[in-house]
Amino acid sequence: MPRTGSILRRRAATALGLLGLSAAAAATAASAGCTGAVDGPCLSDEQFFAEKVWVPILSTKCIGCHNPQGQAAKSKMVLAGSSEAGFLDKNLATFKSLANLELGGESYVLLKPTKSIDHGGGNVIEVDGPEYEALREMVDRTKSPSSCETDVNASFADVVMSGPEETLRMASLELGGRLPTEAEEQAVQESGMAALDPILDQLLTEEAFYVRLKEIYNDLFLTDRYINGEAAVELLKSDAYDPKWYNSIPQDPALVEKYGARDLEDVVNRLKSWTNRAIGREPLELIAHIVRNDRSFKEVLTADYTVVNPFSAKAYGVNVEFKNDADPAEFVEAKRDPIPLAGVLTSVVFLTRHPTTNTNRNRHRARVVYEFFLGTDILKTAEQPLDQTKITDFNPTMNNAACTVCHAAIDPLAGAFHNFDDLGRYKADDAWYDEMRPPGFGAEAVPFEEFPSALQWVAKRVADDPRFALAAVYNMYTGLTGQKPLVAPANDDPEFGAKFRAYLAQYHAFNAIAHDFAESDYNLKTVVKGIIKSPYFRARNVAGASRGEATTQLGGTRFLGPEQLHRKIWAVTGYPWRPRAFEDDGSRVDWLLRRDTYNLLYGGIDSEQVTQRMTEPNGVMANVADRMANEMACISVPLDMHLPQEERLLLPFVEQTFEPRDANGFEVVPAVEAIKKNIQYLHKRVLGEALELGDPEIERTYQVFLGTWEEGKEGMKKAEGEEGRISTWLPGPCQVQRDYWTRDELPDDQKLQRDENYTVRAWMSVMTYLLSDFRFLYQ
Repeated sequence: MPRTGSILRRRAATALGLLGLSAAAAATAASAGCTGAVDGPCLSDEQFFAEKVWVPILSTKCIGCHNPQGQAAKSKMVLAGSSEAGFLDKNLATFKSLANLELGGESYVLLKPTKSIDHGGGNVIEVDGPEYEALREMVDRTKSPSSCETDVNASFADVVMSGPEETLRMASLELGGRLPTEAEEQAVQESGMAALDPILDQLLTEEAFYVRLKEIYNDLFLTDRYINGEAAVELLKSDAYDPKWYNSIPQDPALVEKYGARDLEDVVNRLKSWTNRAIGREPLELIAHIVRNDRSFKEVLTADYTVVNPFSAKAYGVNVEFKNDADPAEFVEAKRDPIPLAGVLTSVVFLTRHPTTNTNRNRHRARVVYEFFLGTDILKTAEQPLDQTKITDFNPTMNNAACTVCHAAIDPLAGAFHNFDDLGRYKADDAWYDEMRPPGFGAEAVPFEEFPSALQWVAKRVADDPRFALAAVYNMYTGLTGQKPLVAPANDDPEFGAKFRAYLAQYHAFNAIAHDFAESDYNLKTVVKGIIKSPYFRARNVAGASRGEATTQLGGTRFLGPEQLHRKIWAVTGYPWRPRAFEDDGSRVDWLLRRDTYNLLYGGIDSEQVTQRMTEPNGVMANVADRMANEMACISVPLDMHLPQEERLLLPFVEQTFEPRDANGFEVVPAVEAIKKNIQYLHKRVLGEALELGDPEIERTYQVFLGTWEEGKEGMKKAEGEEGRISTWLPGPCQVQRDYWTRDELPDDQKLQRDENYTVRAWMSVMTYLLSDFRFLYQ
């Protein structure tokens, strides 16, 4: 197939380096139906507190003392910093509780900072000044709440949102690894976004969603580090386990048939792989089990069971029933007595992946619990230069304010892991360090009688914390959009006003999703649906003038990772990108999934040395995408053309004999119309573009087809041995000689080996062009 020059790469080159789309936060518009907005926009109580009280007053003049480790830590006003998930709600609740405390009819909130009564911090604000008036209005609002509502949509004033059909396509590929069905497309065409809910409900029951869910959480846990070889099996150190049980199986030929193996040696290899993978993916399979069965997501931390397949059950020595004891994909609940299980936290691979040492003392484990399940980067609670020369305390983590700001929160939670050693083994009689805070969570300490099951006790309190719901929203938002949640900007940021409003809009939107999540009894599917329908997933581009640097990264357009691109290729073309169609003895060889081929080169992770996904394509990744487009065109077009017309996914409107011009060079109108109609169809299928036949994009793609066809026809006219001579035979890898899936050879009259009209290769050029488009490589 001749190359078509730069036109073939036009779209892909346009996209390299493009990630998300940005939208700045616009000024908040007045809400319809609100009152009391004579002098400006109508602000909700939450928005007024955030903009008029928290930002100019509490975050600058109060939190320095009024924090959990500050001089006012024992006062009734203890404020949470912006690094803590849900900090605005928490601080507003604190403010409301204090606003009702009065002396002589005046609120303590007004008396203290003006030093009208004794205040250790002195005179912070002036009576009748603007800050005083803001506090007074907030006090009044606690007594007579405003009818205004937080205007989330103001941040999206100039942002184009995907419509129902485009949102459906994105959601289908993201959650189900497939294109929407005709019935689903018709439903949203007729009913719009209202039709999306039942379709999402269906997508969230499909196995592809659970594959995606496990990918999202492995990006956090990084436990897939152990899924190869016997890495996970080697972690089972307890004498109660039989981790390598498969080495002692009987030499029974019946096992070959039972496990679909080649011979008894292959039986052992399969059992080893299935055992190791089940142990290595235990935390991820537990999450999938909870969500699949519509259980409370709190069980991720509170489950007193784990999940095992028939092979990991033997390794753990637990007796449970299976429908098919030869199925490695069947997972059931199991107890591991006498270990008091606490969801994923007590999984051996989780404990080992997030280890402890004699000096760390479980603090790393506690830190990731805060990050994964409370949405809080505990290390950011004290982002400040640390002068070690000023740490002169005997036990600084207990006594020095520069240290206790983190350790007061993290050390009790670290103590909850005291029963689990550096190898993840449970030790019921393990003691805790006298010089550290006792195990617990927040202000609560683990009761003495609960000490052997401290992690269970603490896990329940973590799951009951309001931040737990928000953390789930943050995690799924990042997984589904590729973006991190916004953080509150620094007060001295030159774009502070716009950035804070963007942050506040997202904060409010995520809080609403978290509230719905809690109301659904913590069904994670509620979070997924909320994010898919939100502007943060549906934002496509910014229409209108640039709004400066005060922008917020939105969801929508992002570079697809290797696993997602693999599923999209298969969904669109009908075939996976792999060196051969069949599976090699049950072991897939997909190019984008294997770490020893293109997975890591295309931005994937190995959960060990490579733990962060690449989100901006580089030269190597561009070359991988280029090779994919060429090879998938070679594979899919001849195979599709070979099928009966009614079964085709790519070429339903044309035949191999449809040439755009006759032997005299005159246009064959019916053929050209059919070719353009098929190009229109491919733009919809491959890129999700609904274009009119007269659209310039259709004409550009037609020129790719026409130019390739003309070059090919000229080349085939040349004599054998003449420079530029093109064969009538398809390239060997593109020929259809066998059934793609079974590898059975086809009868000679059913093979597709020649392309005497050069239309097959012209269509291959079109597919290469479309598959290298940024709208295919991105979502």
